[in-house]
Amino acid sequence: MSGPNELKVIRKRPEIKNIDSEKDREEGRQLLDRLIRGLVDYPESVNVSYSMGDKTTVYKVECDQRCLGQIIGAKGKNITGVRAVMVATLARKGIRAVVEIPYYCIES
Repeated sequence: MSGPNELKVIRKRPEIKNIDSEKDREEGRQLLDRLIRGLVDYPESVNVSYSMGDKTTVYKVECDQRCLGQIIGAKGKNITGVRAVMVATLARKGIRAVVEIPYYCIES
C-alpha cells in the first residue's frame, strides 16, 4: 500500500482572524434583514436580531404572522436559500451561523 514513491498531500486550512468578528456579525444581520425584507409584503414588520455563543451565532427573524409563509416559501425553498447564503457568507469570515424563524401556534 505505501511505498517509497508514494506522495502524501497535506492541505493547510487558512488561518481565521477574529479581529472584526462583532462587525462581521452585524454585517451578517444587515444582510439577513435585507434578504428577508425583500421577500415579504410587509417589510416594516421584520426585525432581525442575533445572539452569540462560543462557536455559533444565532440569527432570529421576528415578523408578522402573515409574512411567515412568504419567508418559508413553497416546500421551504425560500428559507433554505436564505440560510445557505448566510452560512456561506459568514463561513468565509470564520463565523458559524444559524437562522431561526418564529413558530406560531394556531389556536382553535
